[in-house]
Amino acid sequence: MVINIHPSAASNFNTKAEELIGLIEEFQKVEEKKDSFPSDLHVAASITDKDIIGDIEVATSDYQGNTTARFFHFNNKKFGLNEDSYGKLRDIAERLQSLTEIRSKLSCTFVEKALFSWISKKHQKIDVQDLFVEYLDSEAQTVVKKITSWIPIANLEVQSAFPISNSEIRPLSKALIDKWQSKVESLSGENKENAIKLFEKIRKKNQGLASIVTTIEAEPGYASDYALEEAQKITAVLGIFSGATLIPDIKCVSNIKGSENIAQSTIFFENDEDNFQMSSSIIDASSAKYWRLGQREIIEIRKTGIDKISSLLSSKALKDFEKSALNSLFLYSKSAFTADPVEKVVHMLSSLESILLKNENEPIQQNLAERIAVFTAQKLEERKHIIKTIKSGYGVRSRYLHHGHTSSELKLISEFMMQVWVFFIQLLANIDRFKSQADFVNAIDDHKLA
Repeated sequence: MVINIHPSAASNFNTKAEELIGLIEEFQKVEEKKDSFPSDLHVAASITDKDIIGDIEVATSDYQGNTTARFFHFNNKKFGLNEDSYGKLRDIAERLQSLTEIRSKLSCTFVEKALFSWISKKHQKIDVQDLFVEYLDSEAQTVVKKITSWIPIANLEVQSAFPISNSEIRPLSKALIDKWQSKVESLSGENKENAIKLFEKIRKKNQGLASIVTTIEAEPGYASDYALEEAQKITAVLGIFSGATLIPDIKCVSNIKGSENIAQSTIFFENDEDNFQMSSSIIDASSAKYWRLGQREIIEIRKTGIDKISSLLSSKALKDFEKSALNSLFLYSKSAFTADPVEKVVHMLSSLESILLKNENEPIQQNLAERIAVFTAQKLEERKHIIKTIKSGYGVRSRYLHHGHTSSELKLISEFMMQVWVFFIQLLANIDRFKSQADFVNAIDDHKLA
């Protein structure tokens, strides 16, 4: 059994699912709309009826891709739920999936589709379980498995594996890809040939890169969502330690492979002599460098703060202050993924304000600058310099300088970034001392007056 919820809860959801059957209505078949003008885009392949396996699912969605209505065909007629009725179905699915016993194994999409499948089968008098929760459990049992996912990180190599959050960073080795490829060697003919070509592409694009490895027992949809969420958090954390939070005009491009966003350009040239040329280049070459973490570097960043953040990410019972600190750290991490110095300053100031201000009514610049100075330095002259540096960061933000920064402006921003880095490293070192953000800020203010 995958789903083991309280009998009263199961009964409640079964009743609500049964009520949805009465909301099914017949819809008129609508002819497909023709495009307003023909497209000249290259067509790489065409899908025919022979390529379609199983029943065709018909649905409508909003601009975000969320399903707003769903339909099925029966006796050459179109049935389904309108937007209001489907909203009720989705609400039931979301509340069921949010139960502790379910949310770690099944995605909301899986529950939603299973619920619609059950009511459509009940409408068609197809033999299925009388109660929806039993049907959902039977469907889940066929797909819930222990799944390990590998998500490559662009432009990053690691010498050895190390844990982070509920996952692990590991090298995507040649031996592993060989192992995967050996699983398809039993294929024959065109299938085997296509598989070999696929693995050639996998090797070329991914072999040797660091990957985020996540293992979970769940249905594939939830396993994918969970692994991607883990990868997004982990690459954000890695960005903090990439060096891009200390250098004003570079960004970290060690993100989930495919989302690293290295700015490139393609230019086509022609002239009166009918000559044709094409030029492609990387616009920001300084941000396209490989990041390699040897054993010594891995040990260093783990000591500096990654292990502390990892324990926070994997904890199931965070204190209020730990939640506030994590939120601030993720805001801070955004500064690593832009090469615009002013954008870095904006993200950093937002992260500082989220953890160091009591409310929106107090003077922001003075209080924030003084609290950073008191928290990170002991000597009076050093504190004065920190206050001046933090305030200069606000000056940069207010002017919002664009391209063509002078060397003095970049130096000023670099000093600001260093002070912010020191603050967050010390924040991690002291995170166990406070219960809430208010305790943290009050302790700094009390120390200032002592």
